[in-house]
Amino acid sequence: MESKFNLTPLALDVFEAIKQAGGHVYLVGGCVRDFLLKRRSKDIDVEVHHLSFEALKEVLSPFGTVQVMGASFAVVHLSTLEGYEFALPRIEEKTGLKHQDFNIIVDPDLPLEKACARRDFTINSMLYDVETETVIDFYSGQEDLKNGILRATNKDHFSEDPLRVLRGASFMSRYGFKMDEDTKNLCQSIVEEGGLETLSIERIYTEYCKILMGLYPSQGFNFLRDIHGLPFYLEDLVTTHQRTDYHPEGSVWNHTMLVTDLAALCKHHTSEPLWFMWSALLHDIGKPLVTTPEGHAYGHAEEGAALFNEKVDLILSHKQKKYIYTMIQYHMVLPTFSRNHARKIKFLRFLKAIDKKAPLKDLLYLARCDKLGRGMVTSASINELNEYIEEMISICGDHAPAAIVTGKDLINEGFENHQDYSKILSLAYDYQLQGLNKEVIIRRLKNETGCHCG
Repeated sequence: MESKFNLTPLALDVFEAIKQAGGHVYLVGGCVRDFLLKRRSKDIDVEVHHLSFEALKEVLSPFGTVQVMGASFAVVHLSTLEGYEFALPRIEEKTGLKHQDFNIIVDPDLPLEKACARRDFTINSMLYDVETETVIDFYSGQEDLKNGILRATNKDHFSEDPLRVLRGASFMSRYGFKMDEDTKNLCQSIVEEGGLETLSIERIYTEYCKILMGLYPSQGFNFLRDIHGLPFYLEDLVTTHQRTDYHPEGSVWNHTMLVTDLAALCKHHTSEPLWFMWSALLHDIGKPLVTTPEGHAYGHAEEGAALFNEKVDLILSHKQKKYIYTMIQYHMVLPTFSRNHARKIKFLRFLKAIDKKAPLKDLLYLARCDKLGRGMVTSASINELNEYIEEMISICGDHAPAAIVTGKDLINEGFENHQDYSKILSLAYDYQLQGLNKEVIIRRLKNETGCHCG
């Protein structure tokens, strides 16, 4: 059996075995959409009709280990076919308010049109018949795909899954699609009825990551702004004004969207592209807390970092939180250093402050995006920043130097007040940055702490 779809020989052998057992194979969902867009899809969803779940598992078992991912959904993976997911057609009936409150009815002989009706958008509701090598499209998905339109497959059932609001935003970011007005109204109704509040933090985080890693993040986030589907710390940016002489782009929200889109263009040059994108999105969340009537926002970086720690509950990884906190807290430092021609000692202290939290390179990329997101920055301003950083790196390096005085040294020198070691070592490191050698530093520490050790 040959296929126009980019399928592995093993997959084709498996599909042939399913056919010989009386089943019929269709590829469904996003892989069909990506096939029509001439994009590579890493996940292949296979829907098998006219076979029971037990029969499907029996057919698959000679080809590898059959892993049941959801018995109630009749979904399995095959160990030898990475990225392929096999499922039987099903109907999902809403039974409660929570995202997972569904009654699943698996039906191997479900009519194709009905099987497609449960999917979110028309562009995801098409099937590819592996045997005939044809696309089956009951809901004009190909037309909407051609026109870049997101349209609900079934308006009567679309609102049953609130996650579709965020999925719509992620498709807008990843593909540049626009949402038709009726579907947008459905999404707004979901928000107004508290649908997003029924979603788990993990699911919201996953969809936000997809928005951030797309080509056009602002399209997804502007859609969520329009339907009032943002968390308060982003919603508040919309109504926070800025000085027009510094920010002709307008509100903090407008600025943040410009910065986020610019960050999307350079994220793959950073150490952690996803974390970098989160930092771009959240870098100015402190401004609503401190902005004066005149548009000044003194201390917004520090306030934003504190707000992130206290209220942004989507980030669960401690390492990721530390990175984003650092990026928010220090995102103004490099432009300020450049503008004021800060001395070597200040730069070295800064390297120490961000050590093992966020790389200098990443903060520099965020600073560039922040500058360009004002819409009026000249190339001379960016060049000045770049030249300053290059000069400081040539003098100081791009990492904090290793401490020459350690806790072990304090013990060996007889410092007894162990509870103050952290403070003493911090002082020792600052002396080191000032250019003092180890012997002089130890002597000064003894004098300043009143240590009478030998």
